[in-house]
Amino acid sequence: MNFKEATELKNKNEHLLGQKYRGGTIEELIIRPTNGKEFEAFTKSYLRTLNAELSIQPFLESDLAVDAVCDRAKIRTNNMFFRTELENLLDEKLDVKL
Repeated sequence: MNFKEATELKNKNEHLLGQKYRGGTIEELIIRPTNGKEFEAFTKSYLRTLNAELSIQPFLESDLAVDAVCDRAKIRTNNMFFRTELENLLDEKLDVKL
């Protein structure tokens, strides 16, 4: 999807923030590139800055997806980046709006 579609999807699902997912808490929805190499570059930037909006800037013309990020503090404390695509939340019977 393009950036406008990804932004709309992200905004429609802000209600997921604070909900539980597989033992964690959804703390952020991020837009990220679907291409493997671009995702790797995005991830490096995001993990360094914890700023998804800044990290997505080089990829605004790419194919994008929206992910839910759980337990952001674990990125710094345990070096763990726990994220999943919004579609995966459907399995958990969360009120995902696609």
